[in-house]
Amino acid sequence: MSKFYADSMLGKLSRFLRFLGYDTLYRTEESIDEMFKAAREEERLILTRSEKLIQMCSKRNLQNLFISSIEVTEQLIEIKNSVGLNIVYPPVGIRCSVCNGDLRTRNKDEIIDKIPEGTAKNHEDFWECSKCHQIYWMGSHWQDIKKTISEINSSE
Repeated sequence: MSKFYADSMLGKLSRFLRFLGYDTLYRTEESIDEMFKAAREEERLILTRSEKLIQMCSKRNLQNLFISSIEVTEQLIEIKNSVGLNIVYPPVGIRCSVCNGDLRTRNKDEIIDKIPEGTAKNHEDFWECSKCHQIYWMGSHWQDIKKTISEINSSE
């Protein structure tokens, strides 16, 4: 399963899954019933740290995974070991970390007014979210992402 629905306790994990290219909804204001409905209709695996939510999912025959760790690297290892998550660098099909939208390549000249001047000087490759129009580039945080992916893959 490559589509997820993370509950409200897993915000950092949901952003990281999106960076890895996985379609991941994140429950912020939706009711539990709305989350269950979307998970069923869209065939999403519910990720949660709540034992009560796991029990509710089981009663409704919804696919779910209890995440025991509080640290994102360990959480990703749990998912990888449970569902065979493919974690590679560079990630394929990166999604918007804010809204889960698809990213499309953008020419720097097209978005020059949306990025900081220093960023424009130091980077050539840019992406824009098709939904919320957030702009992305391979900034310094990608070194942390690369390190995390390396840690996950060396845990085998």
